[in-house]
Amino acid sequence: MKSLKKIILLGIVTTILVSCTSNPIKPEPNKIVYADDTTMVYNRHLVMSVLYQQRAAECKALYYQAFNIAHLMLDNDLDKKDIKGKRAVVVDIDETILDNSPFEAKMITQNAKFPNDWNNWVELAKAKAVPGSVDFLNYAVSKGVEVFYITNRTQKEATIKNLKEQKFPMVDSLHLMLKQDSTASKEKRRKKVMEKYHIVLLMGDNLADFSEVYDKNNPEIRDAKTNELRNEFGKRFIVLPNAMYGDWERAMYDNSKTFTNKEKAEIRKSNLIDY
Repeated sequence: MKSLKKIILLGIVTTILVSCTSNPIKPEPNKIVYADDTTMVYNRHLVMSVLYQQRAAECKALYYQAFNIAHLMLDNDLDKKDIKGKRAVVVDIDETILDNSPFEAKMITQNAKFPNDWNNWVELAKAKAVPGSVDFLNYAVSKGVEVFYITNRTQKEATIKNLKEQKFPMVDSLHLMLKQDSTASKEKRRKKVMEKYHIVLLMGDNLADFSEVYDKNNPEIRDAKTNELRNEFGKRFIVLPNAMYGDWERAMYDNSKTFTNKEKAEIRKSNLIDY
């Protein structure tokens, strides 16, 4: 009897081993296997930040708060009778007036990649306006203030289509200032607007939307410059929420594109402050 049980048990074990060999376990579709065979979920570090952008009423409240403050600051500036020149408001586009969180979500669910998949998303022209943005910019125009869109997008027609469909004002070749060369700095374009206009407000989700002092600097310098410019925030500089991506993240990687995804994950973890 014992011998029979051993034979049956051996048969079961053999069947399991053969099954595992002939049908190897496949990685889950939302995971990626790196060269060293470690498995990580695609862009899993983005999950909470994308959910915050898409689902948190707190994020929506921050948008309303930013545009309410912009409204107050614009009205204050309009009351200044000593300013004789034309006024302008300068805004970034992505995560400032248009919501691209669906693309970030697709980076998690389907491993969408930048820049190819990003370019495809832009060409769809389906990004929605962030809360408060359309009302504020149309209010500014109603007061005789011009709106300039300074963006590092390069897709002119798709961007114009998207902005017009979302009812933004002054969407044309003069007021849409795209990235023209390899540099991401917006300083030259800001100065071009300043040649003819008094810029009342600069609005963006990235500190480089306000000043060249933030262009490709490390986290320590970015912090120091922010302390120096603290009186500008909420007055001339209006910051919109975006925890999904930005220069703040690239600064952690020394503004380098050479790190692997695994190395970036380790850098992010090493930058955490615990107790």
